[in-house]
Amino acid sequence: MYFRPYPVMTVLTLISLGILIWLGNWQYGRFIQKMEIDRQTPDWTVLDGEVVPDSEVLAYYYVEGQSGWMRVVAVDTGEAVVYTPVEVVQQINPPEVCTGEGCAAGRLSARGIYKPAFKRNAFTAADDTDKRVFYVLDPMEFSTLLPEAMVPRVAENVFEPEVIRFVSENGPYLIDNPYARLRLDDELPPQRHFGYAITWWGLAMALIGVYLAFHHQKGRLRFRNEGKS
Repeated sequence: MYFRPYPVMTVLTLISLGILIWLGNWQYGRFIQKMEIDRQTPDWTVLDGEVVPDSEVLAYYYVEGQSGWMRVVAVDTGEAVVYTPVEVVQQINPPEVCTGEGCAAGRLSARGIYKPAFKRNAFTAADDTDKRVFYVLDPMEFSTLLPEAMVPRVAENVFEPEVIRFVSENGPYLIDNPYARLRLDDELPPQRHFGYAITWWGLAMALIGVYLAFHHQKGRLRFRNEGKS
């Protein structure tokens, strides 16, 4: 085999190849890390208290490619006022806030975990507080709608129940709450990272192919029996 590589092109290709492989390895590492976290059993606790009347708000819901709206209510445990979702509605436009009979009321007791609030960032849409529609899952934002005396007792974390009522075109049914897990990154599933890893590694292989094909085309790469009749 005869091979006479272009020096500058070879150096740039090696640098690019190293970056692509590193990106693929990093994404694969994130896949393994998230899978390990999802296999762990949360340290479940119990929320028990009275639902605060007329406390329901709608919070935008997005997890693993699925979006919709969560009905979130405040629960007074006696020591603190805790916000917890009680229903997920899978539709594009926000539903009406539940008022009157048929809404979450009375005693509420559920097993779940406490998780940090999903706060606002530069890309968060504007809330519509008049309609009680929020694009964050943040008790501090919701507390402005509570009686003033309750505001100082509002807990900063959100209580995520282990199971939650899910409403879609197929009707209402109970599902495992996808937010009730130890992983804080609820938007990007582990499988997405595996797909990204395959993409970066695929680009690395394609780069090697282009590099060798270019040198072959320029006559700088020849194989032993090439050109013999």
